[in-house]
Amino acid sequence: MISICVLVVVSAGCDTGDGKQLQPYDPADYPSPVVDTTIAEDLASEFVVDPTVSGDPDVAAEPFSVAAPWLDGADIDPRYTCDGLNVSPAVSWGAVPEGTQEIAIALVDDSAVSNGEPFVHWVIGGFDPSEIAVVEGDVPPAAVQALNFFGDVGYGGPCPPTGDEPHLYRLTTYALNQRLGLADGVPAAEFLDIIATLTIASADVTGFYQR
Repeated sequence: MISICVLVVVSAGCDTGDGKQLQPYDPADYPSPVVDTTIAEDLASEFVVDPTVSGDPDVAAEPFSVAAPWLDGADIDPRYTCDGLNVSPAVSWGAVPEGTQEIAIALVDDSAVSNGEPFVHWVIGGFDPSEIAVVEGDVPPAAVQALNFFGDVGYGGPCPPTGDEPHLYRLTTYALNQRLGLADGVPAAEFLDIIATLTIASADVTGFYQR
C-alpha cells in the first residue's frame, strides 16, 4: 500500500508505511543553480538601439552648413576683393533647421576692429529658407542689405592695408526664427545685433586675404 504524506509541518518527517522515515526538507541540501548571465547579456547587446538609425528625423540630423567659393581656411580669390571685381561671392547653405523663417548672411574681418567691433564688409537678409543659395553678385528683390563699415549699402570686399599679415575673414550664414522686417541701409552693427536675437543656428567658413 502506498502511503501519502501530507506536509502539514515542514520540519516533520514522513512515514512511508514500510518502517522508513523520510528526512525533513532542508533548503541547504539543495543549493540554487548557478545561472550564466553572459549569454543573456550578449543577446541583449544585439538589440541595443543605435540612435543614428532609429528613424527619428530629429536624431543625428545633418547640421546647418554653408559653402563659399573658397575652402574653409583657404585664400580668398581676389575677384571678391577690392583688388578684383569686388563682387559678392556665391553662397549656398544646407540642412536648414525646422522653424527657420529667414536666412541672413554676413562677411566680417576678424583681424580688423572698428569701434570695438570686427570690421563688417557685408550683411544681407531676406532669403526664404526654401532657397538654397545666392549666386555671385546677385541681390534678390526681397533682400535687404546693411550699411557696411565702408559707409556703403551692400557688399564691400576684403581690402586690408598693404603689407599687413593675412587677414582672417568669416562668412556666416544665419537661420532666423522670424523675419527681420528691416529696410536697406540699417547700420551693420545694429543689423547684426537684431540677427543675434533671432538666430536659431549658424554656420561659417573662413578665408584669408593679404595685399
